[in-house]
Amino acid sequence: MKEKLFNMPEGKILLFGASLLVLYLVFLLFSWVFFPDSYAILSTISAANLFFGRAAGLSIGFATELPILPVVAINFFVETLLVLIIYPLFILGWMQLINIEKLKIWIDKSHQNAEKYRPVIQKYGIYGLFLFVWFPFWMTGPVVGSIIGYLMGLRHMITLVVVLVGTLIATICWAYFLLFLQNWASTFDERAPWFIAISFVLLAIIGLVMRKYSN
Repeated sequence: MKEKLFNMPEGKILLFGASLLVLYLVFLLFSWVFFPDSYAILSTISAANLFFGRAAGLSIGFATELPILPVVAINFFVETLLVLIIYPLFILGWMQLINIEKLKIWIDKSHQNAEKYRPVIQKYGIYGLFLFVWFPFWMTGPVVGSIIGYLMGLRHMITLVVVLVGTLIATICWAYFLLFLQNWASTFDERAPWFIAISFVLLAIIGLVMRKYSN
């Protein structure tokens, strides 16, 4: 069964994503041992993006005074990992090739969220999918976008390219906006970048709580 799974395109994508994740964890471990200061920054940015979203990850990166290139690279890499792991997991679970109860619950919720947007996006094809991923609205991230691409019947390569290119451009746009905002705010108070970063974390928490109770 495992050989069959990883011979499928979805299994290969999952294996590639899992391999990248392992390499990144090894890199973080190496940083923790030899460069503890860098590890603290990398792990904080990664965790912020993973749990609280792109704006939180980027703003925390800038608050630590990292240059724009590594801040964008770290956040984009984290979101790429999410797509390369969650996208194939959704498909394999949808095809009932992976039977895990919690995964089934997540698949049903993800399918419901994706179906809300799919009819509108499908009218515009890959352009609609790109704009969906690029627009900075709630629940328009790359993971939901990749699931919508699958539901639209797009090939895996097309879905991944459109979603990841849209994610990269969105990350760059967010980065320049947040960098401008934090530079402007720091003229009034040098602690302002951290206030902005914490504000995005709190907004993300409020959004998650509201979404939980609205369901």
